[in-house]
Amino acid sequence: MKKYSLEMVVFCSGAVVMILELVGARIMAPYLGTSIIVWTGLIGIVLASLSVGYALGGRYADRGPTMARLSMIILCSGFLIALSTMIHKPVLSALLQSGGGIYLNVILATTILFGPPSVGLGMITPYAVKMKINNLETSGSAVGRMYALSTIGSIVGTFLSGFVLVAFFPSTNILFFLAIIMALLSLLAAVKPAVPAKLALLVLGTVGIAAVSSMQNFAEEHGFFDVDSRYNRIQIYQGEEKNTGRIIRVISTSPDRYQSAMYIDDPTELTLEYTRYFRLIKHFNPDLENALMLGGGAFSFPRHFLKAHPHALMDVVEIDPMFTRLAREHFFLEDDPRLDIIHQDARTFLNNCDKKYDAIIADVFSGSYYIPFQMTTVEAVREMYDILNDNGVVAMNIISSVEGLNSRFFQAQFITFQEIFPQVFAFLVEGHADPEKSQNIIIVAFKSEQPISMNSTYPELNSMLKNLWRGEFAYHLPVLTDNYAPVDRYLIPVIN
Repeated sequence: MKKYSLEMVVFCSGAVVMILELVGARIMAPYLGTSIIVWTGLIGIVLASLSVGYALGGRYADRGPTMARLSMIILCSGFLIALSTMIHKPVLSALLQSGGGIYLNVILATTILFGPPSVGLGMITPYAVKMKINNLETSGSAVGRMYALSTIGSIVGTFLSGFVLVAFFPSTNILFFLAIIMALLSLLAAVKPAVPAKLALLVLGTVGIAAVSSMQNFAEEHGFFDVDSRYNRIQIYQGEEKNTGRIIRVISTSPDRYQSAMYIDDPTELTLEYTRYFRLIKHFNPDLENALMLGGGAFSFPRHFLKAHPHALMDVVEIDPMFTRLAREHFFLEDDPRLDIIHQDARTFLNNCDKKYDAIIADVFSGSYYIPFQMTTVEAVREMYDILNDNGVVAMNIISSVEGLNSRFFQAQFITFQEIFPQVFAFLVEGHADPEKSQNIIIVAFKSEQPISMNSTYPELNSMLKNLWRGEFAYHLPVLTDNYAPVDRYLIPVIN
């Protein structure tokens, strides 16, 4: 075993790097979201930190590499992983409240939490390579073999974390588990020195996992659930509604935004104001018999729809099966022959759909304000158009403003619908009082060219119809396409 200890150390450290990076995104998601900005900052800082580690590891190895010193490098890396796990909540909370922009917060968060352990992990491979080189004639093959092992370890870590660990274990437990792995690797490299420190890291990781599990059980007993799925870090909690005092239960995957909410005393009543605007589809298409909803969340609107329309059918496309499971466990979702749930990416569904619908409700977000770009493009809009019946209507929820710099996404999405549909309108959920304020906007598009009535005999619907946007665009923006859809760039001012 001693003969292959260096190979084992290099392989495992490569795996730990990728697991740390992928789990790091989950750690930051409830505070900073899951946008491309977060991933860019995380990948960039980890790569920069690894580069620093490579340089330091090589320089340190030139002083005379030993297994004992390598063991200490591994040990320190493990302690840094454990430390980042323990401090991530106060650090991320402080950054969220600091008022800094998304760019600064992402850079600071990744640097503080994942920079130091990445530097330590980066030092391991060049140090181990130096120890593996016996003579100059075979140095090339030795270097190539060790870096190949490190890369293979990274590949294994990527698949292991993406397919197994994140889907079945809490993020913080995974990080504490990485600390345990590093403690074991340090013992594999050399039992001495710092035996107490190595044992302490083993104990710290084990106690950390036990503590996290205990706190999770306590939180769940009090109605708070923190669950990782293959697609999201999902949190469920409940509290009193400010204006009414009614108890609501919410589900969230990002800071300051609810994906779904429900009144405990009436699960079919719509809680979030923007979801009530989806009821306009019945006003615009009174003969509505079957509808498609893209993005199920906790299935608040599908439950309401089935109750409000006893003879209508609804298909719901939800990419994350965990959302459906949690909706069944915590949001009173029940099987219904009129409800068909499809677990698939919404764009993939649209591309392959051969069914026709009277209405499509699109409420698809990848976290916070972000809509997956592939759902915003003219190609996606054309797919929606094609699967609608002749009098069909689309209602799409976005978050933007209608004036100012924050309005660029609204404008781009609106003109993209206009490229395909003959009639397109927008309704401002919070009204016209502050047009530069970011808010939910419901874009409604009609396949028919028949005149649309903007009046209703129902006072609540009539109030919604009065929030019709009648402004003009301030920018000259291109239609969104699969080839070019800068959704993240348009939305950056919205989240700052």
